[in-house]
Amino acid sequence: MREHTVTVTDCAAQQLHQVQKLVGLLTDAQYVHRPQGASSIAGHVRHCVDHYTAILDGVDSGTVEYDKRVRGTALETDRSVALARIGEVRSQVRGLASRPLDRPVEVVSVVDPDGSVARTRSTAGRELLFVSHHAVHHVAVMVPMARTLGVNVPAQFGYAPATLAFLQ
Repeated sequence: MREHTVTVTDCAAQQLHQVQKLVGLLTDAQYVHRPQGASSIAGHVRHCVDHYTAILDGVDSGTVEYDKRVRGTALETDRSVALARIGEVRSQVRGLASRPLDRPVEVVSVVDPDGSVARTRSTAGRELLFVSHHAVHHVAVMVPMARTLGVNVPAQFGYAPATLAFLQ
């Protein structure tokens, strides 16, 4: 396999583009459909957008807090709001290309139901790569949900880039 290097911002923007394309294939009803005992596609999208937003905020503040999320927003109920927000976040991620992504950040994570947190050191670039990989797994959950609802999703959606490279 030939190795080709891309920037972490390109990787993240491409992953967001895939999420945006998937949401664009859905009807409003499919977007918010909640199978019994499971989250909706909208819930997964909100979760992914929240993670990208956390790293975008963390680049400036020096602290990344993935667990500070706002649930039940219009992003989870209105597909057009979701499409617009994904586009905004994608644009902001692309804007990070001109920033030093080796900047240190502190990641604060809730690690216990009692609210206890762990603090770890990382870099903005490493966290952006993590968020992109994290989104891959959510897309891998959303794709079969969409297919169950009758949506014709492209075959390559829902696979990790490494898996697609292996299959080629």
